[in-house]
Amino acid sequence: MAATSIFRRLCFFPTRGCFHSRNENCSRLCRFIKGAILAVLPIALWLILFVSAQFIPSSWRPSISVDTLPALDELLFVQSFGLLCFSGILVAAAWLITGSPMSTMVVFVPLVLRGLRDLAQLQSVAADVLAFIPYGLLHYISPALFVLWLWWYAGIQSAVVFAQAFGVQNVLGVLTQLLFPTAAPWYNDKNGFKAADYSMPGDPAGLARVDDLFGTNMYKSAFNNSPLVFGAMPSLHSAFAVLIMFFAMHFNRKLGSVMTIYMCWQWWATMYLRHHYMVDLIVGGAYSAATFGIARRFLSRPSLRVMTAGGDYKSLDVEGEECEKLWASAGWADSILKSRRAPSQERASKAPIAQLEAVIVDGP
Repeated sequence: MAATSIFRRLCFFPTRGCFHSRNENCSRLCRFIKGAILAVLPIALWLILFVSAQFIPSSWRPSISVDTLPALDELLFVQSFGLLCFSGILVAAAWLITGSPMSTMVVFVPLVLRGLRDLAQLQSVAADVLAFIPYGLLHYISPALFVLWLWWYAGIQSAVVFAQAFGVQNVLGVLTQLLFPTAAPWYNDKNGFKAADYSMPGDPAGLARVDDLFGTNMYKSAFNNSPLVFGAMPSLHSAFAVLIMFFAMHFNRKLGSVMTIYMCWQWWATMYLRHHYMVDLIVGGAYSAATFGIARRFLSRPSLRVMTAGGDYKSLDVEGEECEKLWASAGWADSILKSRRAPSQERASKAPIAQLEAVIVDGP
């Protein structure tokens, strides 16, 4: 078998069929085991790479930048001319990549970040708790919760693709942090622009107040012993939230809107707790956008909510060629085939459920 074929079947590989045969169907247990392996591999690689960073000799590692990120923040977000130019570049890039008029909406991203940064200047005990919830809690459990929802809503193939995209994104993020180490805001708050070295411990920054509030030492201990202290850019806190938002918006607009609010909440928390600059969040989001742009090609399309005879809605994943043949024979409108962006009033209220169930990805 050609190497490209093997790679395609391992990377974003549809969970239908066995490894030994493209067309032979698996049992449910076989599909579950295979899906779990394919989902875990890139995530395991990311975790191994992150933990192993502490064992890389300092003499092999590049010098740590302590002034690049503050300078970029000043240039791209604070100075009016830089903010205008940067917004224009973002819109142009989004337009070239997506070709969608909606890409102009990214012009508001720098403005949103600047507004959130201004809000992050206001300190209080209530704000400490509000920042702790997304940064110190939801950040760690949200990917697992979203995978479970995606599995239930869109099938195992979509869940596996998300897990693989999540792992690949984080591997790229850690590699960037290793190749271009940068200091977080807490370092500049404590040391100014004094040169940094790899012997310096990490710092929980604003999370130390959370430890004091709850009478714990969890975050102080975790950050003081971090294997990768100087990895401010890209922000994986931002990348986690942005990737979940993209996948949620792809499958369910209402959930996508909720995840957009969560993304902004996470952005505010990272700046409030003094762990990331605005440019870190933008770069983390860019990694997510690039990863999602590749991963979406391997998602089952379209995922429809079809009304059954009893008035209930059922979420179905159907594969391309089978879906097109079925819709052609069932008289589905071509406009629905194009994307999930079709207005809800254009979606059909009735469907041949018996035929559709024959092509559910997760079916026997």
